[in-house]
Amino acid sequence: MDDQSGTSLKTVLITGGSSGIGYALTRWFARDGYRILWVSKPADELEMASIELKKEFPYVALHYLALDLAVPNAAQAVLEWTKELDIPVNILVNNAGFGTYGHFEKMPLATELSMIQLNAATVYELTHLFLREMETHGHGKIVNISSAASYVPMPYSSIYAGTKAFVRQMTESLAWELHDRNSLVKVYAVCPGPLADTKFQQQAGMMGVRTFKSIMASTTVEEVARDAYRGLQKNKTIIRTGLAFRINYWVAKFSPEFLARWIVLREMAKKG
Repeated sequence: MDDQSGTSLKTVLITGGSSGIGYALTRWFARDGYRILWVSKPADELEMASIELKKEFPYVALHYLALDLAVPNAAQAVLEWTKELDIPVNILVNNAGFGTYGHFEKMPLATELSMIQLNAATVYELTHLFLREMETHGHGKIVNISSAASYVPMPYSSIYAGTKAFVRQMTESLAWELHDRNSLVKVYAVCPGPLADTKFQQQAGMMGVRTFKSIMASTTVEEVARDAYRGLQKNKTIIRTGLAFRINYWVAKFSPEFLARWIVLREMAKKG
C-alpha cells in the first residue's frame, strides 16, 4: 500500500509494526515525519492498524507487506520488496517475535524451531542484508528488540530467553565492530521488561504468570516505545526500557545466585 510517492522522506521499516511495541514505536516515528514500512503476518491486522494510524496521522506515508517472517528466506523477500518500492531504508527495527511457556521437553518442536527462526535467524538475516545496504549508502540505524529475558536464565521459557540473549549479544558485538572500523551505520538493542498490555502474554501461554503483574519488572508498550526512541536519539547501544526493569537489572546484577534464582522462579510461576 502506498499513500505518497517519492524517496525524499526518511524511512523506517518496522517488523511487527501493526501491534504492540512496533505500533507504539511507529507513532513516534510518524510524529517526526518518517515514511513507515510495516512487515507483519496478519493482513487484516495490518489493514486495521493502518486505518487507526491514519486517523492520528492523516498525512503519514505508509506501505505494508503481509509476510510470515518465521520462514526461511523471508528476510530476502523483505529486502526485495523495499527495492521494488525504490525506497532506501534509513532505520530498520527488528521487532517481530513471539514467546512460549512450558516444560522444555513437552513443548512442540516445530513451534520452538519457528521461534528460533523468527526471533533469532530472521533478525540476523535482516541485520546482515540491510547493514550491507546501509553501508553502501553511508548511513543507517538498525534497532533490534531484545528483552530483559536476555540477562537471566528463564525457566519454562528457555528457548525464548536464548533467542533474546542471541539478539543482544549479536547487536552489542556488532556495535563494537562497527565502531572499530569507523562505520557510519549504528546498531542498537532494546531490552524491555515483561509487557502487560500486549498479546504476547496470551500468545505465549503465560496467562497468570506472576511477572506480568510484578512491580519489579513489568512495563507498557508506551513506556518501551518512549524509552527506545529517546535512547535512539541519544545513541545508546543498549537501551533498557522501563524504570522498574532498570532498577531490577541493577539489583539482580549484584544479587547472589541463589537469591536471583529464587526471584526468577517466583516471577515465572503461575498464580493459582
